[in-house]
Amino acid sequence: MIDFVTVDRLGGIASARQLRAAGASSHELTAAVREGSLWRPRTGIYALPSAPAAAMAAIAARGRLSCVTAARSYGLWSGDDARLHLQFAPNARAGPRSGHLCHWSPLEPHAEVWRVSLGDCLRSVARCADQETAVAVFDTAISAGFTNPVALREVLARQPVNVRARGGLARAGADSGVESIVRQRLQGLGHIVEQQVHVVGVGRVDMRVDGVVYLEIDGFAFHNDRRQFERDRARDAIMAALDLRRLRVSAAQVLGEWDVVLSRIRSVLAHTANSQEGRDHPGGVACSIY
Repeated sequence: MIDFVTVDRLGGIASARQLRAAGASSHELTAAVREGSLWRPRTGIYALPSAPAAAMAAIAARGRLSCVTAARSYGLWSGDDARLHLQFAPNARAGPRSGHLCHWSPLEPHAEVWRVSLGDCLRSVARCADQETAVAVFDTAISAGFTNPVALREVLARQPVNVRARGGLARAGADSGVESIVRQRLQGLGHIVEQQVHVVGVGRVDMRVDGVVYLEIDGFAFHNDRRQFERDRARDAIMAALDLRRLRVSAAQVLGEWDVVLSRIRSVLAHTANSQEGRDHPGGVACSIY
């Protein structure tokens, strides 16, 4: 009998060897293909009709999803590189791979036949992606509980010095790749950034800049969630009552209008400094930024 639970657990694609080990016979596999409950994208490989298109493309090319493409499949940040990154063993016989970015390196043993292990994924990202994207992938992997700073150093231990250095820039606390990018950019400009800061009556705030500006970053689906919209408005009201300087920006603004976002952050910082000066000097005017 074909164990479809096993196929699903392996990401929707499994080898004939894996299926036979789970109790399926060659006759049952052939019958499943004929009736359409399984596809056979290539000899010795079987897939559910619901298998991801990227995974099927990797199988067709005789490779495995790698780098940022694999990161995306693990639910991690993957940047804006839409190319299909595939990894092949050094002596592998590759199939059609036009338009794909190919990585040729030894493959760490991994049960899933369509993507590399998480360790291979992180190593490939560290070597191939730009630094900002690589660190954002690491940050989201840490936040998701897939790794931690110590384990990440071990994963990258045999990589070149510049690759290992990227791992050293990873930090816990980013709930999204966009938050990681904001943290990296602000720290690169000399700002002090604290992530996941607790505010009494409000809860966790994404980050605090230079100890005074509380920054919230709305995700891409923010405006489609009315309840989240209302919760965030309530949080803003509490922070206003506490006279806390705060700024809310969207992920789209961070990625597409960073100069505008940075200008707003600096404006709030400047107003905060002026407000404090007004309190400290007679005749000054204190102002609140909402």
